[in-house]
Amino acid sequence: MKSNVKHNKIRNTGILFELLVRKITSDALENRSNDVSVKLMREFFNSKTELGKELLLYRAFFNVQQMSEEKAFHLVNIITDQRKRLNERLLNTQKYNLIKEIKNNYELKDFLNARIPSYKVYASIYKVFDGVTNEMTDFTEIDSLVSAKFTIVEHLTGTLINKEIKNDTHLFETIKGQEEDLRLLSYRMLIEKFNEKYANLNDRQKNLLREYIYNVSNGEQLRKYAIKEAETLIKEMKSKLTNVNDKITRIKLSEVVTQLERIANVQVIKENHMSALLIALEITKTLDTLKS
Repeated sequence: MKSNVKHNKIRNTGILFELLVRKITSDALENRSNDVSVKLMREFFNSKTELGKELLLYRAFFNVQQMSEEKAFHLVNIITDQRKRLNERLLNTQKYNLIKEIKNNYELKDFLNARIPSYKVYASIYKVFDGVTNEMTDFTEIDSLVSAKFTIVEHLTGTLINKEIKNDTHLFETIKGQEEDLRLLSYRMLIEKFNEKYANLNDRQKNLLREYIYNVSNGEQLRKYAIKEAETLIKEMKSKLTNVNDKITRIKLSEVVTQLERIANVQVIKENHMSALLIALEITKTLDTLKS
């Protein structure tokens, strides 16, 4: 079977998973039912399916520390060797059924329209997996496969990030100090952890999280929004401090203000900053309730 080693977004297992995660979280924010997306996630991406197994191979390229070029090539070879062991016929059937369900339940163009962090890496992984499971007879196909493999190696060694920073300085704030490809997953976990400890999200908290997910590829815009929210919260907290008589409560509120002041000076918004903002918003909500 001849392969043209071209990327097909709708057949990329890693991207399909990321798009479903985005759909689940956006539905949760808009108070829409996410039963369909959750059902698809559980049905197609569990540990017993070939799709679930292939997803683990995709994730293996992201769940590692920066390494040397030699180790990176070795890791690529190990993972691609594992990829050959999947049941190709069953994998294709499951992927076909998943895509069919997506088309039946969503407007495909809108579903695929979301920007995916580390898209180039996902596309390269797809090409490498496709190349090792299909016969190639054309030099351009081999050249494309080699190029894709080098992109993965550059990702694993950190070279790809450095190149992107040099090509576009605006990406620096987005990339530095965090793995963008994991942000959607950490976002979902952030909501779950927050709701376990506190009440349901209010409108301000939802707006904050909405900015977090929608600006996954625009770190500067997210930073500006978070800083503006932090500055507003600082003013609110300081105003409320004058009405608090309990010494311990005043100390705690002062510490929250200190944390918010630190956010106002950061260059990259990380998950801990989001947690601090959410907690600060929760505190203001609680104080407003007590006041009323």
